[in-house]
Amino acid sequence: MDRGMVIFVGALLTFSSSWLGLVLYPYWQLQHEQPYKKDEGDIAYPQPLEGKALAGKKVYQQNGCLYCHSQQVRSEKFGNWWEDGVEKTGSDIRRSYGLRRTVSRDYIYDNPTMLGTMRTGPDLANIGVRNPSEAWHHTHMLNPRSANEWSIMPSFAFLYTREKIVGSRSDKALSLGREWTVKPGYRWRPSSKEWDEILARRGETIVTQLLGGQPTDFDTKTPEGKTRLLELWLTSPEEEYQVLPTGEADALVAYLLALRKAEVPLPEAKE
Repeated sequence: MDRGMVIFVGALLTFSSSWLGLVLYPYWQLQHEQPYKKDEGDIAYPQPLEGKALAGKKVYQQNGCLYCHSQQVRSEKFGNWWEDGVEKTGSDIRRSYGLRRTVSRDYIYDNPTMLGTMRTGPDLANIGVRNPSEAWHHTHMLNPRSANEWSIMPSFAFLYTREKIVGSRSDKALSLGREWTVKPGYRWRPSSKEWDEILARRGETIVTQLLGGQPTDFDTKTPEGKTRLLELWLTSPEEEYQVLPTGEADALVAYLLALRKAEVPLPEAKE
């Protein structure tokens, strides 16, 4: 017997029911969801992104940040860890990813909604509250190893420029030692031969700049002293060059600082 029609109808019903349950019903259920106000005079939550933060969202998308970072704080009933021999739940809250779980209202202005596909890196739903330092985000973006030595995040040094200082150093220049700025995106260290050549040319100036004539507990002429002097020199900023964020870098950091989900208590988010 030819079962082609039966198979066709069965497949149609399967995909139709999935579409109704996963697309149409949630859309009907959530389409009229509004920002939340606890009291009449309160500022509604959430607020749509504007200006630089909105532009930064596009930079976030274009660079594939959502493939390694989620924007979803999970329930206190999800995610286990052991402490003093006792198994506990709520790992996202424990990691300070948010004060509560995220719910549909948190995403009403997100298009697309970037829940993420995995957590190779930490969740960013509430990163604007968890780490509000603009300077930290810029140095981390230039080279994540400058903030966390063990980080596996790729460098986004292409969002920054290394320029010769004209006049005085820019207020927007990243505050990093030369080990991170001589070759943006890498951690630069001169070889022993190169360091000897640098000392031969500028040794007195370097000692004066770094030590200011103050007595030290090491002799800069000995191998050990030269190594310690090198460590000090690498962590000091370059005298003639500076690293500046491009407009895209500024926008991306503005977007990260605007991510403040799971901050405002919502009635439907109660466990």
